[in-house]
Amino acid sequence: MHRATPSSLTCLFLLALILSGCEPRQHLVEQHLLEFGTIIKITMITGDLNHAERLLTEIEHRLSIHREQWHAWEDSDLTRFNAALEQNSTAQVPASLAPLLQLSRDYYYVTNGLFNPALGRLIAAYGFHGREADMSMVATIRGEIPGMHNLNIDSEIAVSSNPHLQIDLGGIAKGYAVGLISRYLDDNGIDHYIINAGGDMAIAGNRFGRPWRIGIQNPFAPGVVASLEIEGKHNLFTSGNYERQYRRGKNRAHHIIDPRSGEPATGQSSATVLSNDPVRADVAATALMINGFRGHRELAKSLDIEDFIVIGESREIVVSRTLADKIKIAVSWPTTIIN
Repeated sequence: MHRATPSSLTCLFLLALILSGCEPRQHLVEQHLLEFGTIIKITMITGDLNHAERLLTEIEHRLSIHREQWHAWEDSDLTRFNAALEQNSTAQVPASLAPLLQLSRDYYYVTNGLFNPALGRLIAAYGFHGREADMSMVATIRGEIPGMHNLNIDSEIAVSSNPHLQIDLGGIAKGYAVGLISRYLDDNGIDHYIINAGGDMAIAGNRFGRPWRIGIQNPFAPGVVASLEIEGKHNLFTSGNYERQYRRGKNRAHHIIDPRSGEPATGQSSATVLSNDPVRADVAATALMINGFRGHRELAKSLDIEDFIVIGESREIVVSRTLADKIKIAVSWPTTIIN
């Protein structure tokens, strides 16, 4: 885990003092942390800078522990778990992975397999774990695509029935971690904050009595497609094809794999979900990114999601009525509002 700059805490408190001139008892505090392959920006409003420093130090510590537990290819509880499955087809489930594996199995079935963390070996073969793509291995795995139904867990023992099964928690760990940070801030008296993990956000309270203003990223160019004002407790998560890519010949392919084909998903450029549950928002954004234009109604219903927007590869928009009433669309692309 690394802070964004060596003197970030000094800068942090200077920023807080400067911005708090008209609010003598409340300060806007910001800190950037590097984790989960992205910058995690924590913004909070507090009257106690020493308390804020203690909270940020503890959050940094906890995130470093989660990295050692959940990282998909560096040494971690997860990589050791996957290695045991590969060698013996069976592995002890460590306590650090148990809740995430259970949630992964639950959402796998809820989405009819569209959310599938069992594709770690396929994702690695495509080159997203820092290695060259191995298209021969991709073809082999696509012949017998693994799913979470291939992982049976009983009495803390996991058994795999597919040799290609490898767990990658990238589609759920960020939501889970954001939820843990959010709960920690809640429990420690911080009522107004944003946790922004590479565009995936937990939001609480307001900004000095005014709503937080949030943008939904344009997947094709710098800027936003839409914006909204938020007060209270919410989670806004986005999955997009612009986040991680690899080169395939003259073209680029992205990391969000359609489990039905074993190929990068097509049709959608991004999907954004607003929910009261960060894990559900994370999962739903991934599932809608895979099948949002064809299956948005069924997916939203199965995941109990009301607020979502899906942006197509041809710059068209599908947005739920409830979210359309909350956002201000900033582009003139064809837009369909669904009930």
